[in-house]
Amino acid sequence: AYREDADLATRLRRRGWRLQVGRRTTTHPVRPDPGWWGSVRAQRGNADDALMRRLHGPAWRDHTGAGHGRLPWHLATTACGLAAAVLTGAAAVCRGSGRRAVRAGAGVAAAGWLVLTADFVWRRVAPGPRDLVEVARMVGSSVVLPLAATWHRASGHRRHRQAEPWPPRARAVLLDRDGTLVVDVAYNDDPDKVSPLPTAKAALDLLRENGIRLGVVTNQSGVARGLISRPALRAVNAEVRAQLGPFETWHDCVHLEEDRCDCRKPRPGMVLDAAEALGVDPADMVVVGDIESDLLAARAAGARAILVPNALTRSEEVADAPVVADSLLEAAELVLGGQV
Repeated sequence: AYREDADLATRLRRRGWRLQVGRRTTTHPVRPDPGWWGSVRAQRGNADDALMRRLHGPAWRDHTGAGHGRLPWHLATTACGLAAAVLTGAAAVCRGSGRRAVRAGAGVAAAGWLVLTADFVWRRVAPGPRDLVEVARMVGSSVVLPLAATWHRASGHRRHRQAEPWPPRARAVLLDRDGTLVVDVAYNDDPDKVSPLPTAKAALDLLRENGIRLGVVTNQSGVARGLISRPALRAVNAEVRAQLGPFETWHDCVHLEEDRCDCRKPRPGMVLDAAEALGVDPADMVVVGDIESDLLAARAAGARAILVPNALTRSEEVADAPVVADSLLEAAELVLGGQV
């Protein structure tokens, strides 16, 4: 079913459709009476919290609006309880003044456990109804709950230790040519006029060194206008490769806007063709360009995007861009840092 949905999305994007993920809001009913140990069983969710931390970082609760809970207090309560138990056992085998010191330490740890547990019980009992059954249930579960929370959190960290941050780092980067890789020379048909932008070579080398696959997607309507011959276009592209290194895939659109082709940016055709050529899902690609059409092509294809503005980039394009970098090198660093 997933593959069928992905194929349908690709066909729609090729036809110029823009796809958007919908949102739904729902109100959950009040949880039914969980029984005596329901709150303890609910601590299994701490394992999921460990996964969320791995995927989205330490601030995931702030990003999602989730409550912070009492895990730090549960950890402290568990630590005090375990310390009291261990020190009490050690006191049984110690002799002389050492025994008194160990017993004193066990007493301090036990007192800490008692204070933390009593505080936890009161916080749960205070809202009511405070009848005998409710109080007994709260006392019993409050003794076990911190240990259960600690256990499940530790289990979650162990189980999900291989999980990588989300979204995963991009596998490929597609770049516009003129104004992004090289200085924009209008309808350039002369290889001698190819001049890489200041950080282009360093950025591309950095991406290659880190296993990021590279491609170029560029509008070249000068061919359709009769201003650039196809051999001249190939010669200019070859010079870009000679100065900046190899690209695994290269896509030119030589049509006019009125041709209504699928490949001319902001349509997604070249981005989707590059994804197919590289064997990479569009969602795992980043398109880097200097104008809005580059970003729109990325969005229509389901790819990510970074705008690297220059003197020709309009201020409104910068304001609307999802991610903006001051240079191509900074864009590469954002890709490698998983920030896009």
